[in-house]
Formats: sequence, C-alpha cells, structure tokens
Amino acid sequence: MKPGLAALLMIMATPAAADPVAEIKAARAAYNAAIAARDVAGVRAAFGDGYVGIAGTTGEAIIGADAMTDYFARAFKTSGFLGFVRTPATVTVADPPARAVEYGHWSGGSTNGVLSGDYFAVWVPTPQGWKLRSETFVTLANGARPRP
Repeated sequence: MKPGLAALLMIMATPAAADPVAEIKAARAAYNAAIAARDVAGVRAAFGDGYVGIAGTTGEAIIGADAMTDYFARAFKTSGFLGFVRTPATVTVADPPARAVEYGHWSGGSTNGVLSGDYFAVWVPTPQGWKLRSETFVTLANGARPRP
C-alpha cells in the first residue's frame, strides 16, 4: 500500500472530535421532525431522566418524560393541530460538558390560533446522546389565525 493512501485511510478511520453544539442542534431538529410527523416514539426519544416542561401560556408544569409524551400523543389526535417548531438561537455548553443551555424561538398551535414566543432548554449528555432535562416556554404572541 502506498504511504499516502495508508495515511489517508488512517485519517478517515479516526472519529471526528465530538461537537456538542452540533449534536444538540441535531437532537432539536429530530424532535421538531418527530412533532411534524406526529411520531410519539420520536418525541419521547428527546427527553432525558427527570424531564420537566413549563407550558408557555398557562405556566403549567408537565413533570416527567412520559407526561410530556402523553401531552403530544393527545395533541396529535386533535383535529386542527398544526404542531410546534423550536428554532435554536444559541446553544452554550458547560466546560466540562456536563450540561448545556439552549435559547430560541418557538411557534405553533392549531387552526384555532397560532402561538409563538421564546424558550429556554437544558440538555444533558447521556450514553444515548444529548437529552432534554427541561424546557420553559414563554408565549409572547397569542393570536387567532387569520380567516380567508
């Protein structure tokens, strides 16, 4: 084998350094895709142990990954449910990377009205990848959907 080819193969076989920010953004994208597809198992995969969600309009605490998964399972069966999209603005990872914080904008709702606002999420690393520990949503716009 030629020396240059051997070196190239060694470089290609070496795993890339982990990029927690990219991994968290990919996990967020997978969560958004699961919501869009009404995929209950995909939604559940985003949550880590001890998950807590705070609803944007009511401030209701949704305690536990199973409770949040049940929330989405019910929403997916509701006629007119349009879904939710969370768009990260910043992700900051602790040093060492024991947790990370994500800030961003969210939007969604139903045919009866569209909501939007900002959110704050805490991510933790697990053997299965980065998982959500908590999310807090703040509704900043709550408007009826325009009728044609």
